[in-house]
Amino acid sequence: MLQDIIDSANEVGVSTFITNSQNRIETQLNSLTKETDLPILLVSWDIDVSLNFNLNGFLDNPQASIVALLVSKPEDLEKESRETTAEEMGQLYTQFLQNLNQRLSKYQKQAQLPITDAGYTVVPKHGAGQHSGVLGRFKMRIDIKNC
Repeated sequence: MLQDIIDSANEVGVSTFITNSQNRIETQLNSLTKETDLPILLVSWDIDVSLNFNLNGFLDNPQASIVALLVSKPEDLEKESRETTAEEMGQLYTQFLQNLNQRLSKYQKQAQLPITDAGYTVVPKHGAGQHSGVLGRFKMRIDIKNC
């Protein structure tokens, strides 16, 4: 599951880090961001996974709820530059989801959509480091081995 996210992000030119929930996200963001790593995708490791059985008694592909922050640094701290960077991160987030959707489609056992409930919030200014980007969320169907 996490490796699929990392691989899809890498394919669209994004560095990915799995964050912990014990430290403030701003602290982790500031310690991770180097100019060479940008843009970066921070994925919270607090992932909820839903399990459902179908009418035949087999486990359907589990569904994981993902929250991620995709950010970069704007060229300067002007409002327009922040907004432009945030919009670019929104487009990059969409490309990442398209890549991930294709990657996950090979795992699907039934006619289930690999990614659902996807969306993002534009965040032109985030944290003390003044990053710009999007706060994304989506549900993804992950691989399951039915016995």
